[in-house]
Amino acid sequence: MNNPKNHIAKAHDHFFRMMIADKRVAREFFASHLPKDVLAVIELDQLELQPTSFIDDMRKESIADLLFKTTIAGQKAYLYLLVDHQSRPDELMPFRVLKYLCNVIAHHLKETESKRIPLILPMVVYHGKQVWHYSHNINDLVDAPKDLIEAHFLKPFHLIDLNQMDDAILKQRTWSGVMELTLKHIFARDMLPYIKEIIYLLKHLEKANGKNFAEIVLTYILDRAELSNKDTFLDLIKSELTPELGEKIMTIAEQLKAEGKLEGKLEGKLEGKLEGKLEGTIEIAQRLLADKIEASYIAKITGLSLQKIEELKTKH
Repeated sequence: MNNPKNHIAKAHDHFFRMMIADKRVAREFFASHLPKDVLAVIELDQLELQPTSFIDDMRKESIADLLFKTTIAGQKAYLYLLVDHQSRPDELMPFRVLKYLCNVIAHHLKETESKRIPLILPMVVYHGKQVWHYSHNINDLVDAPKDLIEAHFLKPFHLIDLNQMDDAILKQRTWSGVMELTLKHIFARDMLPYIKEIIYLLKHLEKANGKNFAEIVLTYILDRAELSNKDTFLDLIKSELTPELGEKIMTIAEQLKAEGKLEGKLEGKLEGKLEGKLEGTIEIAQRLLADKIEASYIAKITGLSLQKIEELKTKH
């Protein structure tokens, strides 16, 4: 059965969309409601109603979203309208606005293949019966002390750049220090010298009931690190750590060695097939590029190198 409320909401939605689609209405509407500093630098004559609808799991029939593209201070920008047809105000509207804006940003980045985010000005049009008495600020929805919210919520993220941290400082922390040191040096041309420096931390972990933790670290190193001499690495484990852990790591090393051989055979077969069907593969890659699929994803599913895909992108 059709919901009468949904039918009414659609009627309101249709009316507003029909009206705001007229540039004369849109221009006068924004000229009346935008802040003065924006009005001083916006090109209202360039307003373009975008056809894309940004619908997600939070979208309701009682909410209409309209997006206008324009120019603000010489840069591409958007005016985002949420038209609330509910009779009652929505306390979570600031969060919903944020979610919708993220959708707009994601769409813009995909369409333009840009790494820059446009300015988006959100506006909510409400015509319900009850007075809107809820906050417009998402900070007021956060359940935390006000000073912490103002200092940290939706602020620049805190970067932990391990490459800029001194190893001596990381070694002072037994548990997280081992993890951080491992991540910091996992891409080294030879990780063996760094393992020798943290082996005593792994010994502490074993004594502190952290054998499983130490095993995870060593398995990760075996699987992903470059080791100039794996035998030296395994001898170090056997001599410095418990026999139980040493045996586990030896077993894991054999398993990884066997898996590596199997992967090599599979890769060889795959390369042979791809070479035989290179022409068809390139055609597939070109179609995906036309659909603006990311090069890394195309490389993954076709087996072509990123360099080859970039060449195709240039020709395309």
